[in-house]
Formats: sequence, structure tokens, C-alpha cells
Amino acid sequence: MIFLTSVLGVMAIFTSVISGVVGMAGGIVLLSLMTFFIPLQHIVPIHGVVQLVSNGSRCFFLRKKIVKEIALYFFLGAPIGTLGTYFFLSHISAKAIFYWPIILLILYTLFKPKKMPTLMISHKNFFFLGLAGGFLAPLIGATGPLVAPFFLRPDLENEEIVATKACIQMFTHFLKIPLFLSLSFSYAQYSWVIVSMVVGAIIGTRLGVFLLGKISELLFKRIYQTALFIAVIRLIVKLWA
Repeated sequence: MIFLTSVLGVMAIFTSVISGVVGMAGGIVLLSLMTFFIPLQHIVPIHGVVQLVSNGSRCFFLRKKIVKEIALYFFLGAPIGTLGTYFFLSHISAKAIFYWPIILLILYTLFKPKKMPTLMISHKNFFFLGLAGGFLAPLIGATGPLVAPFFLRPDLENEEIVATKACIQMFTHFLKIPLFLSLSFSYAQYSWVIVSMVVGAIIGTRLGVFLLGKISELLFKRIYQTALFIAVIRLIVKLWA
């Protein structure tokens, strides 16, 4: 158990550094790594707690950069989506179908022709993204790839992207906890693992946010696009695995 908690704690540090720099990808990497150590049916609930703290600490460190209007509309939609998941979770077996819209969104963002419009929705329409994020978070674990394409827009600064995205993802992870408690998942059996990973997430996030302030906007955009590309490859591989 000591070895397991130590390894997962180090993984949480590493992946939180990634998320602290670009606002995404760390959660997906952590989710993938956890499959080597934790039973599949337990990963999403545990991962949710760790990502709640990881995103929450990014919100705290970058709290002045959160675009509050975007976050507010997302917050209004997410609980409705999560409530929908509660009613459908026991009846859904083929979860892979939910990866396809995310894959198509990312591919469009990365490879669209210049004449095609960007995915630049109004702040009010983040309500509908909240609906989708709240619904999908308990099903597929990490919703970073879903919301990420909508943040690659010229009217947001690097730190605003990372802070606001962390804020809305924190909320979706928070909503998972009562959902999985209502479905009788026992967090207590993994208490030491969760504590180790939570501490690692805070340390990694602090380092990642520090590095975020040191990179240029162009480099940030390139890293963000690379993270999106890695995410879509991972999703495609997951579909065929």
C-alpha cells in the first residue's frame, strides 16, 4: 500500500504540472496511468476527487484570472447534465459512443480550413457546454478534451484560459462525488491513496502555474494544440482498445 500511494502521489505531481501549464492533458494522462494500479470500476470516482483538488488549486492560484461570466453559465448547466447521468448511468453499457463528439470537436479545432469558423461560442452558450460536461464527466472521467476546443480563442489570455477552464472542470468533478456516493461507492477504502494523490496534485499545480507565467503566448498555443492532439490520439486508441 505504501508503494502504491507513493507512486500515485508522484504521478499526481507530474500530471498536475502538465495541467498547470496548459490547463489540460494532465487529467487524461493520470486517468490512463491509474488503470495500471486501480480496478477500472473504481478509477473514475477516485480520479474525480484528485482532479477536484488539482483544478481547485489552479482556481485558487489564478483566481483573479477567472472569466466569471463563462464560469457562471457553465455552472448553471452542469448540475442538470449530472442529474441526467444519474438516471441513465445504470442503463448505459456502450460508453465509447460518447467519445466520438469529443474526437470530432478536437479534430475540427486542430485541422479546420482557414475559411471555416472557429469554435468561439458566446459566454451564454457555455450553459449548454455545462450540460454536456456535467453529463459526460461521470461517464468518461475527464472532460478536458470536451471543453478545451472552446477555449482556444483570441479573446482570452493564457492565464484566463487555464483559470476559467480549471474552474468549470472543478465543478464537474465536485458533482461526481455525491453522484458516486449515491451509487454506494466507498471512498474510505482508498483514503490513503486519495490523500497522497491530492497532496501531489497541489504540489504539481503550484509548480505548473509558476511555469505558466514564464512562457510566451505563442508557445502556450503550440503546447495547448499539442496537448489536444495527444488527447485525441488517446481517445481514438481507447475506442479501438
